[in-house]
Amino acid sequence: MSDVVYKKLAAHLDDLPGGFPSTESGVELKILKKLFSPEEAALAVKLTLIPEEAYVIAHRAGENIDKVKEKLHEMSRKGLIYSI
Repeated sequence: MSDVVYKKLAAHLDDLPGGFPSTESGVELKILKKLFSPEEAALAVKLTLIPEEAYVIAHRAGENIDKVKEKLHEMSRKGLIYSI
């Protein structure tokens, strides 16, 4: 699997207040690969810090709302995001 989606996620996370700096070894990408499936990583790039309804995220991601709801539920179950 290409690292592109994980590099995008790492850059997205690094733009957040807590940051997610890159390393020479690339260990941050290995961590993201352990935590996120490629599909989850692609969706996570579309998330903001502001809680939003699934249909808003689905629209931004250009994906089917039911599939987005399923991915968000799984990401929440894994502790990757919080659901309110």
